[in-house]
Amino acid sequence: MRDYAKRAQHYHDLALEFLVLTRITTAKDIRENYRMMGQHYLAKARAELARAKRTASATNLKIASVSALPQSS
Repeated sequence: MRDYAKRAQHYHDLALEFLVLTRITTAKDIRENYRMMGQHYLAKARAELARAKRTASATNLKIASVSALPQSS
């Protein structure tokens, strides 16, 4: 379960990095690529959290939601 949460945090951090790049990149096509990559990693983070919750429910553990993930700076 711990690996799922770790991966979810890693993917969430990557998503934030790409979404920040969309704010500072001037080329529209590159900005769109960064946006799509950010969304992709955010989806992966959510999938890992869902997997962690499924695993935790089998062992009666509680897992934080996506909104409870710490924000990267």
